[in-house]
Amino acid sequence: MKRPAGLAISGLWLAAACASAPGIDRPVPLDPGYAARESAASKLSDRCGPEFISDHLPKSLVAFMGPALDGPFRPACERHDACYELREQTQSWCDARMRTEMLNICAAGRSDGSFGGAMCRMRAGLYYGMVDNTFGAHAYEGEAGGRIAALETASAPEGEFEICITAENNTKLVQGYVLELWTPSGQRFAREPRIKHHPVRAGETTKLCTGTTGSTYWKVSRLTGPIDVRLLADLPESLAVTGRWTLVDQRTFDLPEAGRD
Repeated sequence: MKRPAGLAISGLWLAAACASAPGIDRPVPLDPGYAARESAASKLSDRCGPEFISDHLPKSLVAFMGPALDGPFRPACERHDACYELREQTQSWCDARMRTEMLNICAAGRSDGSFGGAMCRMRAGLYYGMVDNTFGAHAYEGEAGGRIAALETASAPEGEFEICITAENNTKLVQGYVLELWTPSGQRFAREPRIKHHPVRAGETTKLCTGTTGSTYWKVSRLTGPIDVRLLADLPESLAVTGRWTLVDQRTFDLPEAGRD
């Protein structure tokens, strides 16, 4: 299962608590042609856990840690890695299929008493949560993207200005979006979310709204249009805290003259 280093380590206690059940596998039926291409994209190092375990740690340590991370899910994780590698499907499709296969394995394990159902499902949810986000996008790889599908003003108190956009994720990745408003002189006066970003799965949309409400300095009277409306996306190739945003779409919005009187 491709994901950045460190995310899986916090779940080792859960991995150890959920015993392995060799031989149980419940893959989701796939088109034979796609299944063959995906199988060809798989690598011997594919498994549950971050790639650094197989690629950079001593083989003796991999042999020790691997079974605990894999548990009963290694076949599902291997297919998930290959799905990311092939990139014919969206990241979220690969993630959702892995979750379904893991839960199917849990159900099969309950039927023969190989391992606990509740703990198995908890672990499946943990693994799914580790990839169904922008960290998973880092492993899936690809270009940041998105577009402003709609733009409108929102109701705001007198003297304030609020604008809403519909951000559309037209990529194959889970994208993290931020809406920013800038003045013509190059001053940013609003941002949403103020911290972090808003994650959006491939093919889905989200509504983001921001403006002067809540600011002690910026009011409509201080603004001289047009307003620069920017949609930023989290760079998939970067896990840095700063410098990780890129502009993916941009619009201008003219403030009504009456609003600046």
